[in-house]
Amino acid sequence: MLYASQPVDLAFEAFLKELPPEYATMAREFKAFARPRKLKTPAQLLQVVILTSRS
Repeated sequence: MLYASQPVDLAFEAFLKELPPEYATMAREFKAFARPRKLKTPAQLLQVVILTSRS
């Protein structure tokens, strides 16, 4: 498994702080995150989407 570099991790943490506190609840409510499997949290899903969109 590849791990993101530290600057990317810090940028992602800053991004999460800008989201509304209820973003995880909203992700489940709107079925954007309905069945956790390998990705266990909405934050992990966001990180994967952001990292894969950069390529």
